[in-house]
Amino acid sequence: MGNETIILGMGCFWGPEAWIGAMEGIVGTTAGLAGGQSEEPIYRQPGDHSETVRVVYDETVLPLEQLLERFWQRHRPAAINGYREEPRYRSLILCANERQLQLALQMQQADDARSDTLIRLETTFYPVEERHQKYYLQRQLDVLEQLVELYEDTVHVWDMKALDTTLAARLNGWSRGHTTASRIQAELPHWPKPLDSFMQQRYEQLLVTLTDRSLVHEN
Repeated sequence: MGNETIILGMGCFWGPEAWIGAMEGIVGTTAGLAGGQSEEPIYRQPGDHSETVRVVYDETVLPLEQLLERFWQRHRPAAINGYREEPRYRSLILCANERQLQLALQMQQADDARSDTLIRLETTFYPVEERHQKYYLQRQLDVLEQLVELYEDTVHVWDMKALDTTLAARLNGWSRGHTTASRIQAELPHWPKPLDSFMQQRYEQLLVTLTDRSLVHEN
């Protein structure tokens, strides 16, 4: 079993994208809108959609049961659903296949506090504008510039390529304190798409600067 995709909603997508992206086993994250019927929603006009994160995860490293357990531990569905009258913020799990659906429903039934999470089969997803992707990483301008430099020779639309990488997901999590540079570096050899020696060296150079920065803050 390889990579799987699932859509998760637990309030404003900025925070969840960073928190989810820090987990070992997460291959990629995208902030977007889902769960409604309105066509072509955007951030300022979401219609009846909710803020969500499309998650690509490696089932062999992060089993879905573990991911969903963390999902429910991280938020209270009733509180999220009651925050506003409109559906912009909802607790929801949109599954890509029947196996995901049955597991999510089974786990929901085990805890009454999970009953307010909407669970169904659905894959329709609308990525939001670039400025909302990896929101916290984009506020670390020097780190973002280093990430972009890793890809500038091969990609013209730098931001979407760089921000779509596993490293970008981890750095977004690092920006919120959900992981460390040393943890990210330890993961590199085990990522689904192994890096060639040149890219691994450049990744490690970037991570060293983050470690040095953390040491300065600690001292």
